[in-house]
Amino acid sequence: MNTPPASSTRYTADSQSDRATAGIRRVVVPTALGDVVAHVDPYGAALSETATLLLHGAAGSWTTWLPLIRASHKAGTPLRNVVALDLPGWGESGSISADATVEDLADAVAHVTRTLGYARWDIFGHSLGGHVGLTIAARHPEHTASVTAISATGPGALSVLRHPIRNFGVLPALAGMLGAMRLLSALGAGGTALVRALHRVRLLGLLSDPLFAHRRSLDSSVIDSLAAEIRPTSFARGAAAAARYNETQWASIRCPVIFVRGDHDVFVSSADDAWFRSVIPHASQQVSPNTGHFAHIESLQGLHSARGGTHAAA
Repeated sequence: MNTPPASSTRYTADSQSDRATAGIRRVVVPTALGDVVAHVDPYGAALSETATLLLHGAAGSWTTWLPLIRASHKAGTPLRNVVALDLPGWGESGSISADATVEDLADAVAHVTRTLGYARWDIFGHSLGGHVGLTIAARHPEHTASVTAISATGPGALSVLRHPIRNFGVLPALAGMLGAMRLLSALGAGGTALVRALHRVRLLGLLSDPLFAHRRSLDSSVIDSLAAEIRPTSFARGAAAAARYNETQWASIRCPVIFVRGDHDVFVSSADDAWFRSVIPHASQQVSPNTGHFAHIESLQGLHSARGGTHAAA
């Protein structure tokens, strides 16, 4: 069974005792979508260097990348020039507007990274972050060195986001989560309170079981963070933005791309792999065994292999 020990999946950052995250600093960058918070490498950027741009999914923040940052450091191949963002609407960044587009998100991310001093970037994107990462590669090809898209929001998910009732059977778990997030969003502050209450009585962990292949092996901070970082309104608006996006634009991507998904991922359609092969034929694909939607948490070893392959191709 390919599952990391719970201690390696900690989402909490402790710069005092954790050498892998020591010195990471918080930077606020104004964008057209509002202030975006970035957590960046302590060393100064140079235009000749390439950022490692980390983009989280629709139920998280930059902390979802802490296990990868720690594992890379422990393996002696630390991530260089880290730029880990809280996307607009999540973490400490400002809210996402109802009319924001995926293109807006992509351009805001590119603006932040250039503002921090980088002219190029290797992108690691999870779920919605993978969708945004692919869009950045299509819109900013001269700046994008590579993309590793982990459980990216692809055609199967998009069909559900566009028509959740008609396409319920494609990805039932996603259709159900979308409905739940829309309901929680309509409840306003009451929706957030309900999530916290479910966590207090330990039901949130059970409800999140479909997201992971082996939830009980994870550090407790993973579910704690889900409870703290779920933003129902941002989820609903991010889903709406993704649904409006024309994913055929990804056919213009020319940089190296690796798609990574877990073999138990309930948010990836069985037809997605074939679709990506047809649209981005030069991309490579990797299926991580015994992992769910959070393959970058449950299968760090597999993600290291993908990381090496992307850089070799670049």
